[in-house]
Amino acid sequence: MMRVLFLLAALAAAFLAAPAGAQQPSTARKPQATVPASRPTWNELTPAQREALAPLEPEWNKLDRDRKRKWLEVAPKYHQLSPEGKQRMHARMAEFIKLTPEQRWTTRENFQRAYELPAERREALVEQYKALPPDKKKELKEQAQKKPAPERRSKAAQKK
Repeated sequence: MMRVLFLLAALAAAFLAAPAGAQQPSTARKPQATVPASRPTWNELTPAQREALAPLEPEWNKLDRDRKRKWLEVAPKYHQLSPEGKQRMHARMAEFIKLTPEQRWTTRENFQRAYELPAERREALVEQYKALPPDKKKELKEQAQKKPAPERRSKAAQKK
């Protein structure tokens, strides 16, 4: 039970803990001025894709091909959301794009672990977390921030 609450706190901390401009030198990508922007460029997106991915516009042409592909997989889901869902998605996209590569990796891992739980169990745990007093939420957030990030495995190691 505490482990799942910790997981939920880690999810919250992943979005709330890091200052928007903070970058860790060891994980920050170095801009490559000589490499042309990967396709598609922002202007090559459809109007529906541009609407769905609007928070990414300032950074879009700087993203590598894999990150663009992942965002393009998310875009069609945007139009199925309620107005509140669309607003929430845009807010989260804006937060996510500001994370360092290591913070993005940790966030993806946390979401993957959370969504491995059955939906009913996950929803019950979210409700339990929401019901916690603010000081307990703060304590869980601080614990999540102090926990070292799990060691990333290479793609080759993951296949073994």
